[in-house]
Amino acid sequence: MIGGLIKSNRVAALAGAGFIAGALAVSPAQAADLGGDCCADLEERVATLEATTARKGNRKVSLTISGWVNSGIMAWDDGHDSDAYVVSDNGATLGSRFTFAGNAKINSRWSAGYNITIEAQSGDPFIGSALTGGANGLGASQANDDNTNFAILYSYMYVKSEELGTLSIGKQSQATDNVSIVDLSGTLFNTNNVLFRGNFFDIRNSNGTASGVVWAAAVGCAGIGTDCHGDPLNVVKYDSPTISGFTLSASWGEDDFWDVALKYAGTFGDLKVAGAVGYSEWDEGDNHLDLAGAASTELLEFGASVMHVPTGIFVAATYSMYEAETAGVKSSDSDAWYVKAGIKQKWNSLGSTAIYGEYANYANGENTIDALDNVEVDRYGIGIHQWIDAASMQVYANWTHLELDDSTAGSTIDGSDLDMFTVGGVIFF
Repeated sequence: MIGGLIKSNRVAALAGAGFIAGALAVSPAQAADLGGDCCADLEERVATLEATTARKGNRKVSLTISGWVNSGIMAWDDGHDSDAYVVSDNGATLGSRFTFAGNAKINSRWSAGYNITIEAQSGDPFIGSALTGGANGLGASQANDDNTNFAILYSYMYVKSEELGTLSIGKQSQATDNVSIVDLSGTLFNTNNVLFRGNFFDIRNSNGTASGVVWAAAVGCAGIGTDCHGDPLNVVKYDSPTISGFTLSASWGEDDFWDVALKYAGTFGDLKVAGAVGYSEWDEGDNHLDLAGAASTELLEFGASVMHVPTGIFVAATYSMYEAETAGVKSSDSDAWYVKAGIKQKWNSLGSTAIYGEYANYANGENTIDALDNVEVDRYGIGIHQWIDAASMQVYANWTHLELDDSTAGSTIDGSDLDMFTVGGVIFF
């Protein structure tokens, strides 16, 4: 504001700067005296005042505010009912969020920093029926199109050495969080292997009534993929430096949770290649699938993606396997695999365009937790994703079809399906 006044009216600028200086005189960072020949160094004095404001952090630790808004329209049809919602947090798994982050140099070899991220969250998809859950674009249901509340996604601090790696503590992505989401196409905002959109949708019985079982339960924990072991957790995490394209991560925390992950990214001629593998274990932890804390769970995940740069042809694939034991007896197992393939090219002046198709199979095997034994869900989808570079924006549209096969004799939900069509956009700031 003061900078603008300098250009239009130097007298007003001096008055405004003097007022601010007086207001800040009681703060630990004292403003400079604007008396004497102030005009020659006014901009320097104003910069000193601005350095005392929170929007740039203090003199030693920076502050950056960033994030995105992800909104659009979602239409659905469960075979017995259909509707369309305007949702404030559309897409696959990435709801609107904003981040406060910053860092400071300790010396030439070490730095420290922090991250606080607030995200629109739809609640826990494993708790209760769709008809009682909250909703946003990530977790809408037949009975609820309301938006959700914002909650803390990350809140952690770290120290970093370029030679030794990064050590962080607090609520953050554990080493295996999102490890299987490896996709060089950049279309993650539209869709990915995690079946999160539609979590709160109730599976219909053959007569059209609500079954009380949501699609997330039918696909098993491996179908939810990166959320098998919860949202970002309170952990201590170590990330190694990147060596020849490889990065090793490990974390520990919560009630006896630990994991380890290995990631790789590199280029071979015209090919870009990325991959990751992760293993996590929660020993009698308070995880999503067992609120009583009696189950010990294991999750193994793989993800890989390849893109041929000249043509823009890409493939992304994942596999995850989950198993739980209660009192030493296997109580749940599930596995899932997913593949997406398409082409990404710059066919217009706005930016790149990606067109793709996808398929996934989620097999929910033995399951004593919700009695959904030997249930499989097939997922089909197509979509288009457009980048608008000048506005730091992306727009997208896709169709997803879910089809359920329940081998249980007399099942009332066998053959149920759900279609979802979404169109939306995300803008970054």
